[in-house]
Amino acid sequence: MNAYEFQVLFGAVNYLSMFPTLVAIPYMWSIVLFNVGLDAFNEENTKSMQAVFLMLLIVIVPAYVATLMYKYTSYIAVSAVQRIVLVFSCALVTGLIGQDAFPGKQFVATMFVVDVGGGFAHAFAHPNGISGCFKDCWQLTKNTPTTPFNKALRVESYVGMVFGFMAIVYAAVVANVKCGIIIVMVATFVVFIWTGFHANDPSETPTKILIAHRLLIVASLCYLSEVQDFNVLNDVFRAMSVSMIGAIVSPYLGAIVSGVSTLYFYKLGCDYIMAQEEGSSLPLIWMGLWGVVTVVLSYGWVFLFYDEYDDKQKKRVMGTNWQDRILGFFCFVSGAALAKAGHFSPGTVGEPVIYLLPPITIWFTLETKMLNHMQVGTPFHPSWWMEGDLPRFSKTDWVNATFGIATALITVVLTSYAMYAVWVAMGPESYSFNFSSEDHAWKFAFMHGMTFIFHSGFWMIFASSGVPPIGDGKAFRAFPPEIPTPMPCRPHDCIPVHKRDLLMGNALLFLGFTSILDGGEYDLYLKAVVAIFWTISILSKVKTHYDGWGYKYTGDPDPNGTVTPKNKKE
Repeated sequence: MNAYEFQVLFGAVNYLSMFPTLVAIPYMWSIVLFNVGLDAFNEENTKSMQAVFLMLLIVIVPAYVATLMYKYTSYIAVSAVQRIVLVFSCALVTGLIGQDAFPGKQFVATMFVVDVGGGFAHAFAHPNGISGCFKDCWQLTKNTPTTPFNKALRVESYVGMVFGFMAIVYAAVVANVKCGIIIVMVATFVVFIWTGFHANDPSETPTKILIAHRLLIVASLCYLSEVQDFNVLNDVFRAMSVSMIGAIVSPYLGAIVSGVSTLYFYKLGCDYIMAQEEGSSLPLIWMGLWGVVTVVLSYGWVFLFYDEYDDKQKKRVMGTNWQDRILGFFCFVSGAALAKAGHFSPGTVGEPVIYLLPPITIWFTLETKMLNHMQVGTPFHPSWWMEGDLPRFSKTDWVNATFGIATALITVVLTSYAMYAVWVAMGPESYSFNFSSEDHAWKFAFMHGMTFIFHSGFWMIFASSGVPPIGDGKAFRAFPPEIPTPMPCRPHDCIPVHKRDLLMGNALLFLGFTSILDGGEYDLYLKAVVAIFWTISILSKVKTHYDGWGYKYTGDPDPNGTVTPKNKKE
C-alpha cells in the first residue's frame, strides 16, 4: 500500500471515529475546533455537527472501504478532487452566509485545514501529482457504461447531482440550519458522485454493496428527519430517502424521484423568495443567481470540451456559449425591470417569471449542449443543418421533442409573457418618444428593450426557421403542423441580426435598471440611441431579406427516412 492508497485508509478511520467521539468526548472536539471551548457547544450546533459527522460515517466510510477492497484507484482521485472543489465551495458559502456552527467560524476553518487541505495533500500524493488526479477524473467521465444497469446508474447519478445542487441551494437560501449546506452536500451530492463513479468505472459493479449502502443512507436520513428534526431540511432528507429506495428497485425510478424533487425544491425556494417583505432584494438576487449558474455552466462546458471538437463544432460551441451568456443576463435584467416597476411580488404579473424563467433557461441551454455533443441538428436552429453540416433531427425523437418543447417555452411562451408583463408594468404609453418626466425615461428604456428581444425572436421564426415540427416521426409532426417560413433568408445571415437585437434589447433593459436615467439629464441621448437602434435593426432585416431572396436549403429535411421511405430502402 503506497502513500496515495494509505490516505484512503487513514481517512476511513478518521471519518469512522468522528461521530462517536463527538458524542462521547465533546471536550476533545472543543480543542480540535481551534480551542473554541466546551461552553461554546449548545444543543443547536452540537446537533448540526453530529449530523455532519454521521453522514460522513455513513456515506464516506463504506465508499472508502470498498475502494480499498476492490482497488478503485479512480475513486481515490474522485474523492480528492471532491474535497478540493465541492467541499471547498460549500465550506466557503457556509462561512459567507453565517451557517457555521460557531460565530467565529471555527467549524469552517477546521474544514479548510483538515478536509480541503487534506484533499490537496491526497491529490499531490498521486503518482503524477495533482494534475494526474484531475486527469483520472476526466478520463473516468469519458468511459461509456457497458451494461444496462450501469447506464441506468449514470442517469440516476447525473439527475441526482442536479437534485443535490438544488438541495444545497435550498439549504443555503431557505433553511436557517447550522451547517445545513454541509449536511445536505454529504447526504445528497456526494452520494451521487459515488453512484456516478460506479456507472462509469469499467470494473464489475458491486450491486449488493450498493443496495446495503443505500439502506444505510435511508436509515440515517430517517433518523435525522424523524428523530433529530432539522426543520425544513427534513423534506430534503425524506426526498433523498425515497430516491434511494426507488433506486433499489431501479436506478431509473430513483432518477425520476430525484428529478421531481429538484422541481419541488425549486418551487419551495421560489415560495420562500416571494414570501419576503415588499422591497426585499432577495427576488432579484435569486434571478441573478440562476443567471450566473447558466453562464458558469456554459463556460465550464467550453473549458472542458472545446479542444475536442473540430472547427465547425467549435464555431457552434462558441455560438451556443454566446446564447447562454445573453440568456443568463436576460434572466437577471428581466427580473430587474419588473422589480423596479413594482411588479415582482406575489399577485403581480412578474410572479410567474420568477418561477418559470430560470429553470426553463437552464433546461434549454443544457439541451443545446447535448445536441452539440450528439452532433445532430434541430429544426429550430436551421443554420446547423440547412447547408448539410448536420442532420436536421436526432435519431431519437424524444431528444427532438424535449428540445422542441424547451425551445417553444423559452422563445415563444416565456418571451411573450415577459413582453406582456413589461407591457402591463410600464404601460403602452412608455413607448412614446415625447416625454419629459423623470419617471418616464427608465420605463421607455425597459419597454423598447423588451420589444427588441420579443420582436427579434418572432422575426427569426418568420425569416429562418418557420414553425418546425418538434420531431421527425409522423406522430411528432402532427402537432404543431410544419409551417415553412414565408420569406426564407440564409439562416447564417439571420444570426448576426438577431444577436444585435438581443444585445441592444438587453443593454436597454440594463440601462433602465440602473439609476443613470432617473435624473432626466440623459433623456435626449436615450431617445437618440433608441432611434438609432431601431434604424439599425430594421435596415439589417431589410438587407438580410434582400440578400437572401429565393434562398433554398441544401441539407436533408428528412435524414432518417421516417416521413419519406428513401433511407429505409437504403
